[in-house]
Amino acid sequence: MSNPTSQTCPSCRNTAPPEARYCSHCGARLTTGEPSHRRRVVVTGVGALTSVGMSAPESWRAILAGKSGIVSDPVLEALNLPSTLRGAVDHSSVVNHWLDPKTARNTSAFSLWMLEAAGEAMIDAGLIDGDLQPTIDFTAGGATIGTCVGGMYDDILPAYDTFTTRGADRISPHLHVKFPLNMAGYTVQWRFGLTGPSSTVSTACATGTQAIGEAFHAVASGHAPVMVAGATESTSNPLGTAGFAAMRALVTDSNDDPDAALRPFDASRAGFALGEGAGAVILEDLEFARARGATVYAEILGFASSNDAYHPIAPNPEGSGAALAMRDALADAGLEPEDIGHIQAHAASTPAGDVAESKAIMLVYGERGAEIPVMSVKGAIGHCMGGAGAIESVMGMYSIAGQIIPPTRNFANRDPEIPLDVVHGAPRRHTFTAMAKHGFGLGGQNACLIIGKAPEELPERKIALDV
Repeated sequence: MSNPTSQTCPSCRNTAPPEARYCSHCGARLTTGEPSHRRRVVVTGVGALTSVGMSAPESWRAILAGKSGIVSDPVLEALNLPSTLRGAVDHSSVVNHWLDPKTARNTSAFSLWMLEAAGEAMIDAGLIDGDLQPTIDFTAGGATIGTCVGGMYDDILPAYDTFTTRGADRISPHLHVKFPLNMAGYTVQWRFGLTGPSSTVSTACATGTQAIGEAFHAVASGHAPVMVAGATESTSNPLGTAGFAAMRALVTDSNDDPDAALRPFDASRAGFALGEGAGAVILEDLEFARARGATVYAEILGFASSNDAYHPIAPNPEGSGAALAMRDALADAGLEPEDIGHIQAHAASTPAGDVAESKAIMLVYGERGAEIPVMSVKGAIGHCMGGAGAIESVMGMYSIAGQIIPPTRNFANRDPEIPLDVVHGAPRRHTFTAMAKHGFGLGGQNACLIIGKAPEELPERKIALDV
């Protein structure tokens, strides 16, 4: 007779003893019902800068209302690229709140945007007052910030042109403190005096989701009482678009109708358009947040990442790698699939990627996967690459706090290979206590966050639901 307290591996169905953390046959993490961390972690502030808004609330209201930030870019038009569309940030509308003019001039756009989003989030959390002064000692705080390319396009390419046309003596001495990927994190930690844990994440389009997850684990394991977590990307240089055009990943059928271009999960989807911007969240130890009287959007319950180990561009078509990250995130949260009431999908509007994500959802959630409300933010703002998961997670915090799900833009035709309940047409009011946020990327990268409602013992944020 089998031991009634034994565990069954969700991957290979091997039987394991009740105390085992990993399957001895395939190495998969076992769901023990107990989270792997000790400290509870809450979200106390959010910030964002996107193609539809210069702040998190402005971006939220636009996405909730179904607005689009996708436009045809004159620079891309002049280059006669097959896709001329971008979710472009209005550079002229970005206000520098934190740096003196000289420092700002010598700081790359991706770092400036990250600083603006982080600063907004810190003000939102009550960590910085109306005079832009700190309300606590930030010494023990840290940051985990992500980006795909940093300033490689914005700074390295112009510098190379200068080098080849005007000579080595005309290169700016600031070059090597502008383009490196870790400079966004440095800028945030330097400006706010965060001398604690510091790391930079660059895991392709899973970056933003993973940066928040890694920061969550830093707080949950007791390494810092507060972390700034987020990601940023500038896609202003046309080389990025040209590269994805050569890869045939971009939508090319809607240059004359940008609003209708991005169609996540729709049967007619034909690729993505690049977006850009930055997103940030403030993560705090629950006890630390309670002691200072913070109000809370949500609680981060779990995180996990995985790799398809399949192909540098294409996702595993069966969704097995993504499903592994999703299962492990649930295990990290101590939750079961039936506890999840909403999924904020990665869904970049690519023919293969959206199907693979749908298959992963069905692998993890079974038949119930077709009943869980799912949405994608990318239809409104484009694919913000490294910044995508962070910006989208900010919208997720509003969603769970307000118990409302924004619509997925341009979803009209169901794909028989995608049997999901895609929220579309209008926002949907929905009661849920936990949600999953997905982020996937080139190189087989998969990341999944599990986000829960704010703890009842702390004041909950009131979210504007007007559109």
